[in-house]
Amino acid sequence: MAPAFDLPLGSDDDSLPSRAQSPIRAPVPPVDMAALEATYQESNIKVSDEVEFFAAELDRYNTDLRGSPAEKRAQVFKLVDSYHTYTRKKADKLRDRQSNQRSARKGRWQRGPSADMDIDEVDGVNVAAGSEELQRVEEEAQTWDLLRRLLPLRYREPAVLPTKAQSDPSTQSRGQWWDDFIVSDSIARERKIVLEWLQSGATTSRPPIDEVVSELQQNAERGDILAHGWLHTRHKLKLQKSVNGFQGVLDPNDPGVAVSHLGSNTLVTQLDPDAITRQARKVESQDEFFERAIWLGCFEMLRRGCSMSEIREWCSVRTGLWRAASLAPLPLSNPEDEDQVEFDPASLVLWKRMCLASARDGGSSDYDRAVYGLLAGDMPSVEKVCKTWDDFLFANYSALLRTQFDSFLIKGGGEGAERISKQFIQYDPVAPVHDPVNMSKRIIGSLEKDPRTSAEASRTLKVLQGAIISNDLDRHLYHQGLVLAKHANQRQKSKLIFESTAVLPRDFNPDRYFDLSDHHNMRISAHVLIIVTTLDRLGGFLKDDGPLQYLHRSQENIIASYVSYLRLAHLEEMVPLYSSKLYGTRLYETLSRNIIHITDREARLQQLTIMRKLGLDLAEFAKTQPQIFLGDVDDQSRRCEAKGKFLILEKGPATLKYGRIVKPDFFGEDAELVDYEDELIIRSMEWLMLVPGLFKETCVYAIRAYKYFLKSMRLRAARALSDRVSGRRIVQHKTSIPINGADDDFGPSWFEHFTNGKSNPDFINESNTDMDELTSTVRNMWELECLVKALDSMETLSSLAGITREETTASREMWQHASDEIRKAKACMQPILRGWLLTANEDDQDYHDLREAYIPETVLAFVSSLHFVGTSLSRDNLLECMELAATIAEKGSDVAHEFIKCGRMKELVEAFASCSKALAIWTSDKKGSQPNSKKMREMGWSRELWSVKP
Repeated sequence: MAPAFDLPLGSDDDSLPSRAQSPIRAPVPPVDMAALEATYQESNIKVSDEVEFFAAELDRYNTDLRGSPAEKRAQVFKLVDSYHTYTRKKADKLRDRQSNQRSARKGRWQRGPSADMDIDEVDGVNVAAGSEELQRVEEEAQTWDLLRRLLPLRYREPAVLPTKAQSDPSTQSRGQWWDDFIVSDSIARERKIVLEWLQSGATTSRPPIDEVVSELQQNAERGDILAHGWLHTRHKLKLQKSVNGFQGVLDPNDPGVAVSHLGSNTLVTQLDPDAITRQARKVESQDEFFERAIWLGCFEMLRRGCSMSEIREWCSVRTGLWRAASLAPLPLSNPEDEDQVEFDPASLVLWKRMCLASARDGGSSDYDRAVYGLLAGDMPSVEKVCKTWDDFLFANYSALLRTQFDSFLIKGGGEGAERISKQFIQYDPVAPVHDPVNMSKRIIGSLEKDPRTSAEASRTLKVLQGAIISNDLDRHLYHQGLVLAKHANQRQKSKLIFESTAVLPRDFNPDRYFDLSDHHNMRISAHVLIIVTTLDRLGGFLKDDGPLQYLHRSQENIIASYVSYLRLAHLEEMVPLYSSKLYGTRLYETLSRNIIHITDREARLQQLTIMRKLGLDLAEFAKTQPQIFLGDVDDQSRRCEAKGKFLILEKGPATLKYGRIVKPDFFGEDAELVDYEDELIIRSMEWLMLVPGLFKETCVYAIRAYKYFLKSMRLRAARALSDRVSGRRIVQHKTSIPINGADDDFGPSWFEHFTNGKSNPDFINESNTDMDELTSTVRNMWELECLVKALDSMETLSSLAGITREETTASREMWQHASDEIRKAKACMQPILRGWLLTANEDDQDYHDLREAYIPETVLAFVSSLHFVGTSLSRDNLLECMELAATIAEKGSDVAHEFIKCGRMKELVEAFASCSKALAIWTSDKKGSQPNSKKMREMGWSRELWSVKP
């Protein structure tokens, strides 16, 4: 299946190009932000029902909130049970549906193939797809079943371990011997559980036994007759007796029998079960099929763990109770089934060795030898009839467990058992390696290499099952995390799934692991990891600073990948739940990156509500977001690109009416376009605004954002930040200081309200920080915001000036707009003209760079803006240019210092001279002039000074 989300999941947000072209910086290829947003947010990923069910159950049995370790452990076990129950029901439903489809197809073919050919072709495709889905769901159900059985054993409370009963061995029943054996050997307990799991899996996944043996039964040519044993051989013998007049039991050594036996001397002459072996003869071919069918059925019943009563009934119908009797001593389906009260260990030791002899030297087919081999723990005889990975694993574990129990009986069963063990040979599956502890890993490894099972052993869920059985799950999940990291970083570096420098083993096979497109196995592995990690932490096996942390960090790539899948599948409400299962900084980083695309306020608040219910630290989340996205652009170490490059004035001399021309749209042609990486920073600030408190942190991150935007001349981003997360709103929402005026008040007056209200006792208590330091931080944010807003107004005025240059007339609304914008620019320029970014910032080089980059060009642009509105609206603006010149000319002016430093004082003087000339020419009798304002008179300025009369 094609990985529908391979690009965004592998590279995530960092896969999105940035830096839309701006007219005041080096050109870069344009970026289609609409397409980028679609790539990031939209996908055609199909979501199965399991995704929502698993999330609901994980939330239901969440262990992060409350309860003792024992209670939390019980919750985890219930969670695994719920997953098994769900997937088992789904697998059963799919199997029933597939069975009904097969029955329907069979019925159509019986009516004739011609009428329904097209339907059958479609059904063939559906059946193939259904079989694949059934196998997938069945393997998942078996995986949860395995965990359901093994985890309570591996993560049990010490007090849960059963104690060995004290009793006289000579009076113990077979069940008591078995119980003592299980209690005394932890490895045996685990192997018993694996055997029971394999038996249960065979019961649910295989067809009915009658269906399994149906082909052999059909070849037996006896219809529905199951009784009467070798029916065809019996008929042949009766025919010979009647034809030749023989009486009684036929003697195979009688020359007459040999001659009269229809020219053949290979057929048995007696019908007892041992006749084939004893006489070294055969039965009729039909009866051979019948015999194999019975033994296959016996093997299947042992393989499925059927009870002795079921085995006895099945054999009884086929006139073969003796077969059930030969299995009775220890079928290992349920040793407590029909317990043997008067039990002699020596008898079971001897019986096992007799079964071994039958498996190796007796029998008439592979099936009966496999049955006795299974009872004797003989691997070679059983493997001949094994077909699947499960079968081979069952043969291995059955042999190991029976051998263990045999050794236990020999050790505690007295001299008789020991004497028998020495008298008869016995196959020991453990002897070749002498390492019983790591035997499980050896078995799983051998199945991966065995040509008969290697293909199935390489299936992803079989690999996972093998890791669980061999208790090697940590290593498996670690390798899985490395594989995902490799896939995610193939094309470019991912910020969600970290690249690893770990060196994999030479024989490592990545095909045994899933990639980012396999959502099904990703979901299973993510939940397995969550469950095992939770149990490890409850047991104290995993600590944040422990030696296994490097393993766990790679393992968490699985959960991080699944969280990204949920985001791409539009299941954002599940993102906090799964992110909460990560640890350390990765928790909030993964959470932040996967919900940053949410822009709706109510949806954001819903996310915060979910986080609060999950017990997450909202303050930590809110602080992490801007830290992440500012860190992505390396804001603090980035040099100031604006120095010498921030040029918004056209080259050439000043004009009489407009002064020096300010470039129109110097923010960028598309006013609303913001580069995506900048948009993420602004969104992170919006998230920060939704979390109560954190006033100082908000101001600090706003300053970092402004500094980054201005250093890299990202003026549209800076403007968007000042609009969406203004300083006024920060003070209003984060403090108890009352701010008068509307939310969108353009002026810098909110800072005055802040300085007046910072002595408020409520604010002092909630701030819990140094007031001077806090005031300095807020001032810096305010001054940076003022620069952005001043430049925004100047850009608007430059556009209006461009309109007037192209059109002879202008509307009243346009001039009113110009009046409003110059008023905003004047208000916002006040902090820039007096000590901008100099308050307690002596050691911050960024502030000095920004002053050098922006003050000269901004002041010149401001003079040009005053020049334009002075010649178009009111000469009072030209008079203000004169006041501005006097201010800059004052002794110790920091603005003049910046002009001198960059060698642009001549430009400033020429700009003021141009304003003086315009003021002199625009005489007081010019149409549209106004009388001197009170403010101008108070400042000592008068237009009449420039009114030249003849």
